[in-house]
Amino acid sequence: MRILISILVAILIVILPVCNNLNHNYRPEPQITNAAGDMGLTTSDWVADGTGICTAIDFQNFPQLCSDGAGGAIIAWADLRNGSFWDIYAQRIDASGVAQWTANGVAICTANNDQKFPQLCSDDIGGAIIVWADCRSGTYYDIYAQRVDASGVAQWTVNGVAICTASMDQGESKLCSDNKSGAIITWLDQRNGITNTDVYAQQINATGAVQWRANGTAICTAINNQWWVELCSDDANGAIISWADGRGAGWDIYAQRVNSSGAMQWLANGTAICTLSSTQEAPQLCSDGAGGAIIAWEDFRNGSYWDIYAQLVNSSGARQWTADGVGICTANMDQWVPRLCSDEAGGAIIVWSDCRGSSYDIYTQRVNASGAAQWTADGVAICTASGYQSGYQLCSDNAGGAIITWSDHRSGSSYDIYAQRVDSSGAPQWTVDGVAICTANRDQQDAAICSDGAGGAFIIWKDFRSVYYSDIYALLIDSTGHYPTTPPIPFSFPLSMLLGLLMAILLGSQLKPKPGSKRRITF
Repeated sequence: MRILISILVAILIVILPVCNNLNHNYRPEPQITNAAGDMGLTTSDWVADGTGICTAIDFQNFPQLCSDGAGGAIIAWADLRNGSFWDIYAQRIDASGVAQWTANGVAICTANNDQKFPQLCSDDIGGAIIVWADCRSGTYYDIYAQRVDASGVAQWTVNGVAICTASMDQGESKLCSDNKSGAIITWLDQRNGITNTDVYAQQINATGAVQWRANGTAICTAINNQWWVELCSDDANGAIISWADGRGAGWDIYAQRVNSSGAMQWLANGTAICTLSSTQEAPQLCSDGAGGAIIAWEDFRNGSYWDIYAQLVNSSGARQWTADGVGICTANMDQWVPRLCSDEAGGAIIVWSDCRGSSYDIYTQRVNASGAAQWTADGVAICTASGYQSGYQLCSDNAGGAIITWSDHRSGSSYDIYAQRVDSSGAPQWTVDGVAICTANRDQQDAAICSDGAGGAFIIWKDFRSVYYSDIYALLIDSTGHYPTTPPIPFSFPLSMLLGLLMAILLGSQLKPKPGSKRRITF
């Protein structure tokens, strides 16, 4: 009996601290309110190969997204579920991938005929402003917009507010926040003829009222065509707009700053960013955080191959770096289609498609506020896997680096979605050639990305895994290159149960009847 008691005491001494530690360290996830308003433990809807955002019948296309400012994202797309024309739908997801609005999205615009190519930005209070090309007139495309709040309720006129309904087509609309719960919208406009496409812009306030001239303020109406329009905030409630301009012998790069009243701040019809006799096109830009912008473009100045160049223009419209731009990448063969985001230190991180190898790969470079390249000359390789890599986008990682996503054909049979994070020193942080975001059957394309505000990013894409139609899928990837999953419930063995069990065993051994006794003990 003493031996048995000694064994039990020894077991108690060993197990109690372990169990106590398990109980001490286990902290249940905080309770949250889900989309239905119920309380429950935090769970994650993220799964391998992505969570379905919209799997409604027929095609969903042209997905775009922005942060909701609360750790989630708002996603908009064009939707053919009605079987006849494209409409605009949207959905909000939280950091766990849980849809916050109606399953398969809320209708933003279901007007007659087609609505396509949505773009969106935050309204700074949990919702978003969405703009799109709209053919409800039945003849030409116009520009319409709608604001949706954090609950998925449209705030303006049903089916959207008209931004521009001038004659002929308006398209390629882009927007940025005006930091007053409204937005500044720019677009390409053919009201002056299809061989004289111009750049126009409009501001819309938080209540859905346009603030500048009816049908928009002219940003550039120079002769010939202007194309590839983009914009970013000027950090003073206005915007900086850039475009490729055909007024000269070839395509050049121009830009203009417009203030919150719709007044041009630089030269009429724009300030020249690069006007070399060769072709410059496909400009992209981001804010420098000081009222100016960094603009990058593809450049044919060497006469044989395309290269990547960039320029900083300050708040007064003065170019700050080498005239006609600094070379970001002048490696052999072609470099195409730059994309960029701020490095949050006055510079930018630029990514492009690069053909220096056997196929199109992805490279990146960081340039500081003085125009000096910060990483390896001609850029750091993000992905040089076999096959083509294309359709890349990027966002800040909130630590001086960036997260880049793209469509990848390394499998040789279909396109998949991959991503890579590069830190502030230019070192890739995840698996060589990127981590797989989605390798489901058939094609995944048109990836878009935005920061989650915590070092990771939301990635969305058009997905053909359903065979007949394309759907919208998404995944949140954290700073380590993994997607969040619901943690298993930790083992917890209550101390009272353990003590009770041991005491019962000890007591039972003491009360065991002697041979021949008629006493019975029942527990």
